[in-house]
Amino acid sequence: MPSPPKVVDSVCMTTSGDLNETIAMPDNAIIIKSQTGRYVDFSVSQQWSDEVGLAIKSGLDTCIIKGNVTFGGSEDIRGECIEGFAAVTVVVYMDDAFEPDECEACDADDLTDVGGGYEFCAYRVEIPCEPMIVECGEPSSAPTGEPTQSPTSGPTTSPSVVPTGSSDSPTNLPSQFPTSLEQPEDGCPENPAVLIGSDGETMYPTMPIEITKQNVTHVHFKVTNTFGNTISSVFTEYNMGNFGETECLEEENVEKDSEVDIEFVGQCMVNAKISIVNVWMTDCSSAASFLDESDNAEVPECCHPGEPCRTVQYTFKLPCECPEVVTNASPTVSPVASTKSGAPVSQSRRDLAEVKNPVSVSTQEIESATNNAASNDNEDHFCVVEDYPCGPKGDKVHVCHYSARDGYKTFCVPEPDSDALRFYPKDYCGPCVGGYVSA
Repeated sequence: MPSPPKVVDSVCMTTSGDLNETIAMPDNAIIIKSQTGRYVDFSVSQQWSDEVGLAIKSGLDTCIIKGNVTFGGSEDIRGECIEGFAAVTVVVYMDDAFEPDECEACDADDLTDVGGGYEFCAYRVEIPCEPMIVECGEPSSAPTGEPTQSPTSGPTTSPSVVPTGSSDSPTNLPSQFPTSLEQPEDGCPENPAVLIGSDGETMYPTMPIEITKQNVTHVHFKVTNTFGNTISSVFTEYNMGNFGETECLEEENVEKDSEVDIEFVGQCMVNAKISIVNVWMTDCSSAASFLDESDNAEVPECCHPGEPCRTVQYTFKLPCECPEVVTNASPTVSPVASTKSGAPVSQSRRDLAEVKNPVSVSTQEIESATNNAASNDNEDHFCVVEDYPCGPKGDKVHVCHYSARDGYKTFCVPEPDSDALRFYPKDYCGPCVGGYVSA
């Protein structure tokens, strides 16, 4: 059966910024049609009043606006799943005369600056991407013919034969692994952002996003030009409000190896603990371009782009908390032989998942705890081009990245970015093959 949507926040107010009594999202306002793991198909049904306006956002830059929707009217939506949830914002306009601008219709924060006293309600909803599994258990056993014996009227008079909290001798061997690994002062590993989509042929040389702080509800990050040329414009689009409000900021003429002059703060999803960021990089120079001629990604109108130029888009998933540090690692897992690229020789990657890599400690400690030391030299990266080349020029490397809900996906990345696979036990070098790498 469908997993119900989760309303994580709601507010009713006016476009002048005055708060009204919150109207709960009506039952059956969101009707789930299918949950496939990758997408959620659903409809938003008008259950508020005789006639209202609706603005529905699914994703960062898609806002569907419907005016004069009568009671019972609906709009079909497809939401893309990230880490097991699809995030949706529904804004309901109670005044027929109000016609919001397309770029502000789905953003509650922007609406409060419009003025005029128009009333609206906003709802932030996260929809699970998997249906609910209902197990049919066996019926309980038949009742006993007589009542069970009554409890004793007082405590027993004698102690137990053997003490319960001690042992006559210490354990034979000390534990092979520590029960926990302390996090270093540096916090999470470098560059934990994950590329989950792109539009264009050109891949960045090294990861352009650096996370500077994570605190579960927000993630702070910087954007850097890692190309060897000046970028005409860098557009950064991210969630910045409780109701999925997005902001898209442009920085012009970003020189090589320099940062965009802003430290961004992204809002995290409540259930998935991640934040999504879109980055567009353009080259409008008349000289030889560092972008491919087929790089023609479209910057959204709400980002206010200029004349069309060669453009590439990257979509990143930013974790809002450090991955869990390994605890109580089992000492019984056998060593796993590996190739130079890190792929197991005789066992599936599922075997490696039995001992999770502690992402907040050094590589040497991880390799020691998992008995899976990488055989490549310090100068080499986790995955190398010689083994799994990809990209127009064959200078990138294929990697397989796993997420708990989205499954396995193949990406073509620069060699340095593959080093992050050390910290993710189910990832491996090369294209995804049947979910797990095989010998």
